[in-house]
Amino acid sequence: MSVDSDIGELETLKTSAPHEINISFLDHRGRKTTKLVGNTSEENHVKGRHRTYEFEFKELQFVSRIQISTRDYADGNKANFNCTYYPYGDKAKVQVANANNAWSVRVNRFITKFSIEPPRKYLGDQLLTSVQIEGLRSSEFSDVAKQVGAVENLRQSALEKCRERLEAVTAKEAEVEGLNQKIAELTESITQLDDNKSQVESQLESAQENLATTDRAVGSKKQELSEFSARIESASSSIEQKTEERKQLSTVIAKAEAQLRELKENINMFPTEISGFVSQGASSIRRYSFLAAIPIIVIGLVTVDLFSKASELSHLENLPQTISIWEVLVARFPYVLVCAALIASSYKLARVFIAEIIRINEQRLNLTKISIVAKDVSDASEDGLSLDDAARYEHRTHLKMDLLRAHLKGYLADDYQYSKKELPSQDPQPGDGSQDEAEA
Repeated sequence: MSVDSDIGELETLKTSAPHEINISFLDHRGRKTTKLVGNTSEENHVKGRHRTYEFEFKELQFVSRIQISTRDYADGNKANFNCTYYPYGDKAKVQVANANNAWSVRVNRFITKFSIEPPRKYLGDQLLTSVQIEGLRSSEFSDVAKQVGAVENLRQSALEKCRERLEAVTAKEAEVEGLNQKIAELTESITQLDDNKSQVESQLESAQENLATTDRAVGSKKQELSEFSARIESASSSIEQKTEERKQLSTVIAKAEAQLRELKENINMFPTEISGFVSQGASSIRRYSFLAAIPIIVIGLVTVDLFSKASELSHLENLPQTISIWEVLVARFPYVLVCAALIASSYKLARVFIAEIIRINEQRLNLTKISIVAKDVSDASEDGLSLDDAARYEHRTHLKMDLLRAHLKGYLADDYQYSKKELPSQDPQPGDGSQDEAEA
């Protein structure tokens, strides 16, 4: 009998495996507890209490596994499981832990009944939802016995074939081991030849590297020589460029010194824009303009009122004959006097504020004129003179104070004359000659 035929028989052999045992094989099917077997309806759920829930078979059954499905029991809650074995009626009691909402027990024996006692719970709404029983009925054991005999025959046949195959494999392994030994010897010879080849190639590679290093060294020296030549040319060009830049910088320095000297000459004169005085004058003009606007508005309102009230005199002919026109005029005379007084006082106030605005503006203009005159006079008087900084400062300060004194007296007087301040003669400064030489 060949191995292929044994495999074919094993494939065609049908064995009885544990299957589900439904409620029809249990007693007391009317109980709500028994209806849990194979249950799929929520109506048959049983509330989990700390009491014994018993299930009894009509006849003995070979049970491989029992699973009680639950709800709202925490993982690890332990229940007491009891079952009665056949044929002596001995009982077994075990504790089963809840896992994934189910208590599962492996039995693998003939039993006539079993029971489950859930743990005590005070909080929550725990339920027993269904019971699944897996096993074989007693009537199925005759088929199982036949299958056991067939399986035993196939086992003996398979063992004989395996021994034969094992002996053949052992012989082949011995042959393979001899071939592997020859392969190892040939591999060792090839390795020695490869080592010799590697040594020769290493020597050749070393010689090539030495040659390449020599070539690189020669190229590097040539590159360095060309770089030195380029540096010499660049240094010569840089020297010429620096010389030209030095000449340009000398010219720039001479111009900058001339500008510095001119700025020093002007630092002590009046500024062309007197920002502080101008801003204060503008602020005063705005304030006086606002104050002058109040009496002007009063004058306008009183004038309008007088003209509007004067129109009422055109209806004097409608007055009773007992009232004379003089009485009316005398009655309105105090009102006219008050209005005239308001107009006169408002006019005087407005005139005073407007005059002050004009005076401030004239002061601004006069001070600006003094600044311009001081600068022009100073520039004109120093033209063509070789004066040092001290002399220029003395002359400018004297002129500035003289003009301010005349301005404080009530602006420039008509008979104002500049009084020259005598100073000792000053020799030309050495810096002037050097500066002229630099400019030349």
